[in-house]
Amino acid sequence: MSKGYADYVITIAHEVDREIMRERDGVEVPLFGNEFEEWLKESKELSEASVVNYMRWLHKADSWILDLSHDFWTLLKKAWNAADFQTAKALCKEYESLLLDEKSQAEKEGKEEYGESGKEIGNWISTFRKFIKFHDEQIEKVEGDKKVLAEKIEASRLKAANLFLETRFSLWGIDNGLSETTMDSYISGIKSVNRKLFCKTGYDLLHDFLPQYVKTKNEDKINEMFSAMDKLLSRRIDSYNETEMPRESFLNCRAALRKYTEFIRHLIITE
Repeated sequence: MSKGYADYVITIAHEVDREIMRERDGVEVPLFGNEFEEWLKESKELSEASVVNYMRWLHKADSWILDLSHDFWTLLKKAWNAADFQTAKALCKEYESLLLDEKSQAEKEGKEEYGESGKEIGNWISTFRKFIKFHDEQIEKVEGDKKVLAEKIEASRLKAANLFLETRFSLWGIDNGLSETTMDSYISGIKSVNRKLFCKTGYDLLHDFLPQYVKTKNEDKINEMFSAMDKLLSRRIDSYNETEMPRESFLNCRAALRKYTEFIRHLIITE
């Protein structure tokens, strides 16, 4: 992202807004900042001056990469709070890729045009890769309830690869005038939002509970479950700053889940 004077003024305003948001949410840069700095100091290959530079480069990268609606350090903290370490690792990979893209663009345009050199951004990448190594070590050290929840989330996501009555849902939609492509998109969206959002409870609601509710024709439980899922999706859409997926994807997934809810309700009435 080229940084002209106008961009600089806008960036300063956005940085202020971001810092207000971070202070409100208790976000530090980097996550586990003191621990990361100590971890760097324990490295035999780094001098004290190098540690100072690494911390400075991490903050410079943070100033350069500015996205109020998808703030990496805020999202990383939320992933940790939820014991969602798969998402935490994916966020780190995404941020590293973003920095690599910035480096490539800087090398192509040059420092004078782009506002920063490829070499400098390369320093940021080296620092962040050290943070990733440190971050992964912190995940390995997690114990107690957070570790149990993390394991439950991972197990529930394995089950979420399948959707209850997937084929019948697809055929029902086609019989009701929807295209096969639309139904494939609905099924993919439901699986995705189930895996990325709903399984963060440690349960796959659509696998662990829905089949029994349908078998016993428990309309109250079905309505309660789908209503809660819809409300959670709507909250994500209304105040988007979360780890799971882009806002537009949330909108598409809500539409898909509502169609699936319609199918399940039709099923228990007609059978």
